[in-house]
Amino acid sequence: MAVTPVNLARVSFNQQIVNLREALRANQTGLYSVQNQLTTGLRFLQPSDDPSAAASANALDRRLEALGQVATNVRNANAVLTEGESSASDAVDAVREAQSLAVSAVGDTMTPDERQALTPVVDGLLQQLVDAANRRYQNTYLYSGQQNRAPFELSHGGVYYTGDGNRMVTAIDSDGSTAAFTIPGLELFNAVSKVRGAADLDPALTADTRISDLGGAAGRGVQLGHIIVTVGDERKEIDLSGCATVGDLVARLNAELPAGLTVSLGTRGLVLTLGDGRSATVADIGGGRSAIDLGLAGTYPTTARNTADLNPRLTPLTRLGDLRGGTGVDLSHGFVIRNGTETATIAPDRAETVEDLLNLINQANVGVWARIAPDGRSLEVVSRVSGVDLSIEEDGGSLATALGLRTMQAGTKLADLNDGQGVQTVGGADLRVTTSSGDQIDVDLDGATTLQDVLDRLNTAGAGRITAGFVNPGNGLAITDETRGAGTLSIAAIDSSPALAGLGLDVAATGNQLLGRDVNPVRVDSPFTALLQLSRGLQGDDRQAVQAAAQRLDRTLQNMQQVQGQMASQAKTMADRTERVDTETTAARTLLSDVQDVDFTDATLRFQQLQTALQANLVTGSKLMSLSLLNFLT
Repeated sequence: MAVTPVNLARVSFNQQIVNLREALRANQTGLYSVQNQLTTGLRFLQPSDDPSAAASANALDRRLEALGQVATNVRNANAVLTEGESSASDAVDAVREAQSLAVSAVGDTMTPDERQALTPVVDGLLQQLVDAANRRYQNTYLYSGQQNRAPFELSHGGVYYTGDGNRMVTAIDSDGSTAAFTIPGLELFNAVSKVRGAADLDPALTADTRISDLGGAAGRGVQLGHIIVTVGDERKEIDLSGCATVGDLVARLNAELPAGLTVSLGTRGLVLTLGDGRSATVADIGGGRSAIDLGLAGTYPTTARNTADLNPRLTPLTRLGDLRGGTGVDLSHGFVIRNGTETATIAPDRAETVEDLLNLINQANVGVWARIAPDGRSLEVVSRVSGVDLSIEEDGGSLATALGLRTMQAGTKLADLNDGQGVQTVGGADLRVTTSSGDQIDVDLDGATTLQDVLDRLNTAGAGRITAGFVNPGNGLAITDETRGAGTLSIAAIDSSPALAGLGLDVAATGNQLLGRDVNPVRVDSPFTALLQLSRGLQGDDRQAVQAAAQRLDRTLQNMQQVQGQMASQAKTMADRTERVDTETTAARTLLSDVQDVDFTDATLRFQQLQTALQANLVTGSKLMSLSLLNFLT
């Protein structure tokens, strides 16, 4: 506020006018500022009015904007989780009802017609389960992973899962932290099964092998740095960092190693060669681990020395000819994939890399996808179709076995056969093979744990009269009669041993061969499989199938309830997060109000003071502007 001084007797008239004008300007400017504050409710309208407060307000505005987006994300995620929990509850109810039907249908009190009459009910529960699995919130499918489409469909002879194993994530805090808010269908519904590769494909070490694809001699990867190499009195420090491939590494070493020492590629590791009779020592420097990871650390006598296996991992670019330590695999014959109603013959004769082979499988449209296993040592084939049997069998060669993908092979455990029911035996001999010459060969399977054990028992007992192996092409055990006679090759159970049917040998021979059934198809252990199995069992009055379906329903129901509990926990966590975000938003708005909002009481008081000052200046000015003869005389 400015009030014009009264005592201006010694000041010129012009100076009085200037003082009055400045005082009026200051008063009016102050009034204008306060009027704007009262009108807008803000302490300042532009940063220059209060730079410090403006900077704080801008920071709080950005904070509020971020919190607003986070609040939207969290509320949407909470809604998706809540809807997911609801759909999971519906799915669990459907499975629980089917389980109750299966248990009642197993008993003796129900007639075949009554069981058959339950089939439409089970089919309706299957459709109800599919609908729950395809539930969505707005445009988000709850169980499709990161795919924007219905994840389940009735096709390929079963229920086909088209989603993936990923989760949708969203920002849940202004610091950028994220959290998942969906669960893929393969977790809640256990919608896939795997044929895990039984063979370590052991790719050879090549110059093109990337350092990042090495498991390392210690199994922890390879970390490149500085090493010290000593040959006789000569000592050199070599920096290996920056080498991208094994070829780069070998070139760097050979360029800097002491004279007489060279490095070359072996099939699995590096080969050190000394040419002048001296010994060599390789060591790491100051806590490094390059020499250890590369299998080079140590003291080497004269002549060549193979270092440790560097365990190259499989990659899409690994050449098929480099598999199995560089011996490759025989591509002259392919293999057959049977998945429910779909069948494809994989003919990889033109495939050059692992990626080529995987593409052939994935593009076969049989409801499977193939990939490199997480261990980087083998392949695996994943079935997407519930309710059908997946088999991978030879097509006249040995490729499926070499790749470890054949579903029935020497290492297959007897306990895994027949959908996990295993093979039961009796005390003493279990099987009696009768050859065409009339020889009877008794085989005791007690203690056998794998199919190779069964083959060994058959071949040992046969002593050349029979030969046991695998059906090819196809899957199953094969028994060949090596004798000549007027009889017929046959096999029978001793003491009603269930091993005959358990091994799939309860079939008639054709000529001198008995070709067994495939008793190790892979099934997706999902509630969809259980419902389809139950429906077929009821339709065919197969009480054993109904019982197996009841057991699968019980098993899958436990998994679904466990995942449902996880979803409920996630929803609770997200709801708590919503409350915290709302609290943070309220606090930020309060701080912003303190920084930029005007204090109306203080502003009103200042407005009144400025009005009083303006009025005083105007009165003072009116008196000063009253001219007289005295003004001119002074």
